[in-house]
Amino acid sequence: MTAIAIWCNHEIPENPGLWIAADSRVSDSDGDLLINDAAKIFALPVIGRTVGAEGLFTQLHYTHSYGYCFAGDTLLGQNAYLSLLPLLTNLVSLSDNPDCIPPLADVASYIHRYLSFTFDDCKVRRTEHSLFEVAVFGHCARTNRLSVYHFITRHDDDGVYKVTCKSHEHMQENNFIYLGARNLDIPSKIEAALRAASIPGRPTSRAPRYVIQDHIDNVSVPTIGGDLQLGIADKFGFRAFPLLKPSVEGSAIISYLGRDLSSDLRWVGPAFVGGTFISMKLCNRWDGLAIRWVWRRYTSR
Repeated sequence: MTAIAIWCNHEIPENPGLWIAADSRVSDSDGDLLINDAAKIFALPVIGRTVGAEGLFTQLHYTHSYGYCFAGDTLLGQNAYLSLLPLLTNLVSLSDNPDCIPPLADVASYIHRYLSFTFDDCKVRRTEHSLFEVAVFGHCARTNRLSVYHFITRHDDDGVYKVTCKSHEHMQENNFIYLGARNLDIPSKIEAALRAASIPGRPTSRAPRYVIQDHIDNVSVPTIGGDLQLGIADKFGFRAFPLLKPSVEGSAIISYLGRDLSSDLRWVGPAFVGGTFISMKLCNRWDGLAIRWVWRRYTSR
């Protein structure tokens, strides 16, 4: 079981984005734990090239990335992403005209066709175990809009299962999309949280994140768990973010999918895992101190 929320956040008015929060637990059909650190959100790059001086498709024309997430059948959700990756990063066109850059709607249409083939190949053999949801989301440079395309397996009036697509092509502030477990009334809780006033440490603009986190922390919901995954898609593309957490000693650790990145997973040769981190605490003095402490710790061996 999975819980994923995508919502439109206008904290930065000049660059609004689509934020995403998800859990990281995968269970089997009986609800038993399989893994606790499953990646469910990814960056999906779209890269196009055109004809270079030597007559080959070597000239970079455009590059952008969208968010991709899934719920349901992990095998199909992850394999579809891995299959789409080499296809969408190798687009070519004969012209470098901006009109040759595919809008997000065209990318979503291609993904819909691919997911349909993938699902049709499995649904007869695996029946209900093949059911899944996928969402592709981000900023479209052609339309200058934030959009989400939600693909979900449903049966039609004849009882035939197929992959359907629902588009949300102009997301506005606090609009949200939900993927995952339906029996916990999570969408209603997210809607109520977005209507409520902010409280210290829990701004309304990030309300879906806290609803997902509450269900991860709730031991009475064993099929939603692991750790919180966060990401943002905007005009600069999609980025997944590690978390900045306080340790029991009061210092700070950087975590991704529940794994501490401040020890054995810190260094990659002479480089270290850096970037931007999202704090589990918000806008207080502890954050600034923790970021400086992390920088000192990461830049000294």
